[in-house]
Amino acid sequence: MKSSRLKPALLCCLLAGAAPLAAAEGIQLNLSANAQRDIANDQITATLYVQQSNSQAATLADRLNRITASGLAQGRAYNHVELSSGSYSTWPSYDKNGKISGWQGRSEILLKSKDFTQAAELIAKLQQTMLLEGVQYGVSDQARRRAEQDMIPEAIANLKGQAEVAARALGKNVVSIQQLDIGQQSHGFRPPVMMMKAAMAGAEANVSQPDLQPGQSQLQLQVSGKVELK
Repeated sequence: MKSSRLKPALLCCLLAGAAPLAAAEGIQLNLSANAQRDIANDQITATLYVQQSNSQAATLADRLNRITASGLAQGRAYNHVELSSGSYSTWPSYDKNGKISGWQGRSEILLKSKDFTQAAELIAKLQQTMLLEGVQYGVSDQARRRAEQDMIPEAIANLKGQAEVAARALGKNVVSIQQLDIGQQSHGFRPPVMMMKAAMAGAEANVSQPDLQPGQSQLQLQVSGKVELK
């Protein structure tokens, strides 16, 4: 029977070849970092609505349509404000016996603008016949893209800094970044306070303009990568 043991000379050669291979192997780290900016909100969105009730569905619909159409028409005078129709619905009201006793309806107008002066003026006009459901502030697509371009180099520099700290702790050197993923921005909104100014002289109705204070949003850009150390 042939022996299955390796000859001493052959075994020495295999061990000698394995040592340089193990020494040549590096360490790969999966790291992530981010950069953040406080950006002034430069865009406003608002929802205004009218809600009424009537015993006749057709009469109710006519009133909702007239008020909504009038509001949209008023918006055409403000070239820096975008108005569009929002949700529209009608539903029955029931008496104690479960029979339809009338109808209710609601119609919305959506407002969007980067001009806070025009937006405040138009909101005040629309509030003569409609109710304001809510106002939201945010960062426009253009401002977001500019902020992202500024944050990408900073986020990558932060990732490299983490790699260098890890390399020193392990007694290694940073060889290269093998893979880099740039994530989407996350948003941390800082709600502003909306106050009301005193009514302006000569105003068409007793609705004062809202004092819009847009505040800021915090944008954050994430990057992750695979770093090789040797």
